[in-house]
Amino acid sequence: MARHFFNLRYDGLLASRSELASSAAKQVIEGAQMFLGAHAHYYLTGAVPQRINDKGPGYEITNIASATDSWEADFSINLLSEEAIEGDHHAFPVFLYDSYRSWVRGQIYEEPPALYRDPYFGTCSIAVEQPYNPEKRLQQEHLYQRVGRAVALMTAALGTSASVLELSINGHMFASVDRRIPFVTEQEVTEGVSLFRQTLETSRRRLN
Repeated sequence: MARHFFNLRYDGLLASRSELASSAAKQVIEGAQMFLGAHAHYYLTGAVPQRINDKGPGYEITNIASATDSWEADFSINLLSEEAIEGDHHAFPVFLYDSYRSWVRGQIYEEPPALYRDPYFGTCSIAVEQPYNPEKRLQQEHLYQRVGRAVALMTAALGTSASVLELSINGHMFASVDRRIPFVTEQEVTEGVSLFRQTLETSRRRLN
């Protein structure tokens, strides 16, 4: 089993007293589970399902929450598949970080091209580009959207119960957020634009 530890640390406001509004705390837990589950599913199967639970094919998420002088939520993500056990122990944290970094930049995470290893020297010589795969691209888009939803939930406490959120994997902090990040779906944007146009048209009719 390959075990990794994910930590969310909130500080400032209520969090400095090891407190968090109950509604925000529930969203934080849900967001962390969604964040870890989406990456574990994609890492192990190449797909992101519609519904993510604390257990899935080849992984399980355990909430090991603890409280210190701030409000913290700790989780362990256990990868149970043989591939994860035999592979590089650092591969999953690097994948999670790269995926998050791509999302912050507004880019869909794309896996690096496979590296060809020279059979004689055992070193990477050239990068082998993979052919375009529409199904894989769809799953990458699903991962991008799921990260956005998860971050929106994990930052629910900012501005009301806490002033800063630090995200860490295996003890290494990879992000610090000081504002609530809302998540708006493409459908919500379309509906908003449609509603705006209807309102504008109604106003014009009244003026005429």
